[in-house]
Parts: sequence; structure tokens; C-alpha cells
Amino acid sequence: REQPGELPMTPRAAMAGFVRVTRRFLELGLFGLVLIAVFTMLFTRLAGLTGRTALIVAGPSMEPAIGRGAAIIVEPVAWDSLAVGDVVSIRVGPEQAIFTHRIVRVVDRPDGLWIETRGDANAAPDPSIVPVSAVIGRVVLSVPSLGYAIAALSTAAGFGFVAGLAGLLLGLIWALESLESPRPRPATPPAARRPTFGPA
Repeated sequence: REQPGELPMTPRAAMAGFVRVTRRFLELGLFGLVLIAVFTMLFTRLAGLTGRTALIVAGPSMEPAIGRGAAIIVEPVAWDSLAVGDVVSIRVGPEQAIFTHRIVRVVDRPDGLWIETRGDANAAPDPSIVPVSAVIGRVVLSVPSLGYAIAALSTAAGFGFVAGLAGLLLGLIWALESLESPRPRPATPPAARRPTFGPA
């Protein structure tokens, strides 16, 4: 029931409100997409410029500290400064596979320092100890889920998809803006003035 003094909302006003809200939502989506793309590029570029390495965590072995899909920054570290509790990225095996685990033991052997590692989510340490020369560096930063964006933007197909999505959002925003803009009314010609006849 309408209150006294309140005007009922017309269908035209309701549609204008819906268009306005939808446009704002799309603008936020476009802003978020651009922000993620820019942050992703800066994340990887700045890591390289500062001598660090950006890596993507592909497995869940370090959860909950570092989840699957996280992007991490790995900083080179002096081997003799490695300590139990450090999270490090290591390159091992014939294929030089990279994994990121926590140091649980440092072993001083005649041929140098070796470390034993374990993923936080794993019940047991990794099968074998590795020399500190296999360490790429210590993890100094982790950003959850950013690795998915880095993986997408690092391929031509992924970059094209993101660019196409941004273009689609921009086109929809322009279309909605045109609906919001009031159409100019055609100018009405002034009424023809009747001649007045006065006394001669």
C-alpha cells in the first residue's frame, strides 16, 4: 500500500534503475579484471627485476600455509643461512622438477650441507634429503590463487580470452550508457502568430 505523498515508480523509472545498477556491476567487473591483469604482470616483472623468481604452486602439499594455485616469490639465499622452518623451492631429479616444501632438518655432511623437507600437509618427510645446492631460494611472499591468472595470461589463448572478455564488458557498458542517456526531444516549431488587424 502506498503511503500518502509517495509517487508510484513508473516502469520507465524502474527500467532506468535496473540499467544503472547493471552498468555499475559491469564497471566493477571490468575494473577488477584490469586490476588483476596489471597486478599479475607487475608481480612477475618486478620479481625478475629484483633478482627473485615467481613460481606457481601446482599441488596442495603446503596447505594451508600455501594453497594450490598460489603465486610465490622466491628469493635467493645463502646456503649457510638456511634453517629449520624455512619454506624453500627446490629443483631436483633428472627432469629438474621444482617443488616447494618446508625444511624440517639440516644435515651437515662431509660433502656439505643437506636438507630434509616436508610439505605441511604431508604426514612424512620427503623420501630423501637433498643438497643445499638444489635450493632455488626461500619463499618470501605468497599470493593465493594468483597463479591461475599468471598461467592464463602467459599463453596466447588465455591472453586473448581475457582481452575479449574485457572488450565484451566495455561494449556492454557503452550500450547501457546509451540507454541511460535521455534522447533529445525534437524541437517544436513556434506557433505561427496570427496577424492582427488594427484600425487603419
